[in-house]
Amino acid sequence: MAKKPTALIILDGFANRESEHGNAVKLANKPNFDRYYNKYPTTQIEASGLDVGLPEGQMGNSEVGHMNIGAGRIVYQSLTRINKSIEDGDFFENDVLNNAIAHVNSHDSALHIFGLLSDGGVHSHYKHLFALLELAKKQGVEKVYVHAFLDGRDVDQKSALKYIEETEAKFNELGIGQFASVSGRYYAMDRDKRWEREEKAYNAIRNFDAPTYATAKEGVEASYNEGLTDEFVVPFIVENQNDGVNDGDAVIFYNFRPDRAAQLSEIFANRAFEGFKVEQVKDLFYATFTKYNDNIDAAIVFEKVDLNNTIGEIAQNNNLTQLRIAETEKYPHVTYFMSGGRNEEFKGERRRLIDSPKVA
Repeated sequence: MAKKPTALIILDGFANRESEHGNAVKLANKPNFDRYYNKYPTTQIEASGLDVGLPEGQMGNSEVGHMNIGAGRIVYQSLTRINKSIEDGDFFENDVLNNAIAHVNSHDSALHIFGLLSDGGVHSHYKHLFALLELAKKQGVEKVYVHAFLDGRDVDQKSALKYIEETEAKFNELGIGQFASVSGRYYAMDRDKRWEREEKAYNAIRNFDAPTYATAKEGVEASYNEGLTDEFVVPFIVENQNDGVNDGDAVIFYNFRPDRAAQLSEIFANRAFEGFKVEQVKDLFYATFTKYNDNIDAAIVFEKVDLNNTIGEIAQNNNLTQLRIAETEKYPHVTYFMSGGRNEEFKGERRRLIDSPKVA
């Protein structure tokens, strides 16, 4: 008997809620979906918090959802692992983090910290930045510069000032750290090879060519006055003694989700980078919280936990073929994340990438 094809179709952002207010799914005219729902068996599953390996009360996200679907079981996420390492003290004994700081101290250079400044918990958490500042203080680092990427997607559109104020309070508490540059995630965390966006963030980080403001708060408020929300804040430099990422410095990128941190990391830590002309930084110690991709020469703070028996591996072991298909924005999700952090295709697997439309 011929084997029938089976389709697993993921509608990102399509969910169930009874209230009609602001509920596009509920209000839409969708006769086919209504027919499927009324005619065939259905169920609902939780997609956030402990049910998908996140801290209690933490909202889910696309990466987490695809990884749990692919694994068919709860997968404890990077956010949970990192939080636990900070709580039990292992974070402050981490070899990679301490090697980065030793590099700075031996070169009398600067420590630069990159990351999304929010508590969205999807790509990062700003309390991880605070832990890095505490470690730097403990190890006697004097020059610590934070290059903040503003969120506005996983948190409120205009919430950056809250995180900036809390971070500056931490600077004052510890007596170290200052903002060096600020970029909206639209620029610093692109994932669709829009290098013209990343170049603006790069220029601000390297202290090359970008608008300059006396404080991070002043720059954000100026952006608000121009009608921009956090995500779209044009990269700017904050006036201080920082002169950008230079030879002998160290960078720690505390985003734990790879897909929107990879491109910026390639600019700094991929000698074969060709997206635009860059000045390579010599003797740069570059560390990332997790592995972003194979092209990046970086020390990994939290190594990946291997997942076996994912849906792709089971299909392979049963001599089944599989096709993974998505447009650019979700291609890593139906490949890398659904395969438990595996880039390689399984035997019998094919992949098809449909270019996302250039809408901005």
